[in-house]
Amino acid sequence: MASVKIQHISKAFGETVVLKDINETFQDGEFVTLLGPSGCGKSTILRMIAGFEKPTAGELYIDDRLVSGGKTFVPPEKRNIGMVFQSYAVWPHMNVFDNVAYPLTIKKVAKAEIRKSVERVLEVTHLTQYADRFPSQLSGGQQQRIALARALVAAPNLLLLDEPLSNLDAKLRESMRFEIKEIQKTMGITVVYVTHDQTEAMAMSDRIFLLNGGFVQQSGSPDEIYNRPVNQFVADFLGKVDFFKGEAGNGKIVFPGMGGQAVAYDGPHSGKVDVAIRPENIYFDPAGPLTGVLEKQYYLGDVDDCRVRAGDTLIRVIANGYLHKELWDGQTVHLAIRDMMVFEDDGTLDEMLKIRT
Repeated sequence: MASVKIQHISKAFGETVVLKDINETFQDGEFVTLLGPSGCGKSTILRMIAGFEKPTAGELYIDDRLVSGGKTFVPPEKRNIGMVFQSYAVWPHMNVFDNVAYPLTIKKVAKAEIRKSVERVLEVTHLTQYADRFPSQLSGGQQQRIALARALVAAPNLLLLDEPLSNLDAKLRESMRFEIKEIQKTMGITVVYVTHDQTEAMAMSDRIFLLNGGFVQQSGSPDEIYNRPVNQFVADFLGKVDFFKGEAGNGKIVFPGMGGQAVAYDGPHSGKVDVAIRPENIYFDPAGPLTGVLEKQYYLGDVDDCRVRAGDTLIRVIANGYLHKELWDGQTVHLAIRDMMVFEDDGTLDEMLKIRT
């Protein structure tokens, strides 16, 4: 296992600054996900850890060993890391065993040791029965497991994964998420995983580092990031959410866009606020404080994805699927909120909406 320490790291490509004074530590045995939109710098961090890029400023340590910084630079092959990319990059002319054995073969490891190491990692990655097959005879998920096994066979201290599931179909992606997590637990290895897929991050991570604009906007467990976001960007990026403009004061928040309807509020903010509500946290309740008209239902089997009009505002409500038969378009409904996130209206939301349009 290995820890990774990123100390005051900045990275620029010409005039473009990608990362700005990043300070983070990834712990031994931790599954860390770098999450964020395209161009936010997550793959750049991974490539600096791997040794494919040098920081413009700052220092990077694997365990307590300085590998990048100042006049020190340890090349990738001497960092004891494994890495898996988006493309499987498996050798089509080699069978599964030889593909996995390749890193040990080029190091001229003894044949008996190669066999022992390969057989172990094939078992962990559930590829033992395919050892004699060629990649063309296997599914995409199985080929990705070959790439994963090849990265693990040399027993690296650190495994780096750069969007390894993006080329798989939806069902394979879902199954591979749990397989990779199970492999990580079995081997006790430190993993740094890059993705823009929030579901992958939520399902696999011990901690998520959400990047945007060259900074880590927030780090924490999936529960912390999802339920206690520090700003509007984090709330918006992770999961489904709707934002509503409100006025906080006197124990309530008034929503002008909903015709002046209000909900109780005893939080720290006052004055103009942005209220973020996840559609699974607003529900139909005859005694609810908000009233509207059900405009449309999208029945998806397990859930009923509804749109309710309150004043000039459209509210999304994700209800249990069985309610579909009890609701109808044009019905007057009452809504209650089980949880909401309130932020100072500092212009952040307005800037986000400008970018979208």
